[in-house]
Amino acid sequence: LKPLFGGVADSINPTPINGIYEAKFGTELIYVSADGRYFFSGDLIDGSNRTNLSEQSRTVERKAMLAKVEDKDAVVYPAKGEQKHLLTVFTDVDCGYCRKLHTEVPKLNEAGVTVRYLAYPRAGIGSESYKKIVDVWCADNKQDALTQSKLGKDLPAKECENPVAKEFELGQKLGVNGTPALFTDDGTMIPGYRPAEQLVKMLDDMKTKVN
Repeated sequence: LKPLFGGVADSINPTPINGIYEAKFGTELIYVSADGRYFFSGDLIDGSNRTNLSEQSRTVERKAMLAKVEDKDAVVYPAKGEQKHLLTVFTDVDCGYCRKLHTEVPKLNEAGVTVRYLAYPRAGIGSESYKKIVDVWCADNKQDALTQSKLGKDLPAKECENPVAKEFELGQKLGVNGTPALFTDDGTMIPGYRPAEQLVKMLDDMKTKVN
């Protein structure tokens, strides 16, 4: 596979189909014949229970990648009382639905959800959105700065060693193609805005299924 994909797969594992293997490149999956001659992309579904085996595999990889992010590189709004869920959100300060979700954060916190923001300036590195979000990540009080920025207020321009570019690249590896992009603590991706009540129900239901 190396000549075809420009690098060695992160892992190669057997699938339930005899002679077909799953080759993983980050969260991108390729299915390969045992001799490496034939390959195809797409999701592998178990028809007996309609389980998406590819998505299960991606979820495991996302969880591992997100676990490497330190809280010091995020903007964290902790749960009130006991933390029941951790929600990692890739955000852009100029995104309307990101701003709408941010107004729901207090409700999420009250429901026991910690919201951990990572930077994802959709316009790319060096854009105006990138500069705005760097100002947030370099602020003395990142929580307050992010809230102010999402209200459309201009922040003092700041420069510092920051993880914004690294988090943008991480988002791309995880399959983020729009904001807000939400990830549960088990690596499940929830694309787009959801009201707090709906999000909490989704998180509770996911946890119940696991348990």
